Amino acid sequence: MPQKPKHIMELIPKFRKIVEDLERIKKYVVMESNISYTSQDARMVALDSLQISISAVSMWIQCCNSLANFHTKQETFEETGFLKSVGSGVNKEQTEMIMFDHLRLGFMTLIHFKIDNVFHNILKHLNALPKKTGYWYLTDEILSQCSFSKKGAEKDILTAFANLRNSLHGNGIHRTRDLMLKIDQKEFNFIKDSRVECASWEHIVILLEANVKILKKIIQSDKVKKKDVVPSFC
Repeated sequence: MPQKPKHIMELIPKFRKIVEDLERIKKYVVMESNISYTSQDARMVALDSLQISISAVSMWIQCCNSLANFHTKQETFEETGFLKSVGSGVNKEQTEMIMFDHLRLGFMTLIHFKIDNVFHNILKHLNALPKKTGYWYLTDEILSQCSFSKKGAEKDILTAFANLRNSLHGNGIHRTRDLMLKIDQKEFNFIKDSRVECASWEHIVILLEANVKILKKIIQSDKVKKKDVVPSFC
């Protein structure tokens, strides 16, 4: 069972591992589809964008940590100097919450958008876009096209990320059908009309890693892996 991070810097190796996993998927696409590493193929663009977003968050976290270390002298944290350097008018705890909550929620939204986008591009290239719009129907169709169950763990994991993103529209309240699942022994509970309590950094990293594994399965499926180039339609 994964241990809860005691310090936000513990996320950095986890992010690095996901970036490396994405890199292996990119190399697989290049080999199987006979395209260049710099191709504007939709799969490569999405994988590259995911790497950039994850790396950017890692850099911001390390930057903030380095700044905090700079304002620590002889094991004493100089709060006034730190707050002045970041332009904050509130205390250290509030500053940390504002900075990292904004980073966390923005990161979650952007990552999900990129996954949504690559699924759309793949399905459009396969002439298999669902008649109904929405991520639920999109994931039903991508799983079906790649010979995965529309009611299995893959569907639940993809839906969980969408639920996190959609909860932002409802001020943190889940508005659709209930969904409860465990990933790496970590609970993700989405109860209709209840506040979402599974959007911590720990939850997001675990869910991101699980979504990347599904993305890998889809890209390596028979219908997708041999495509010479998947255009970026959107």
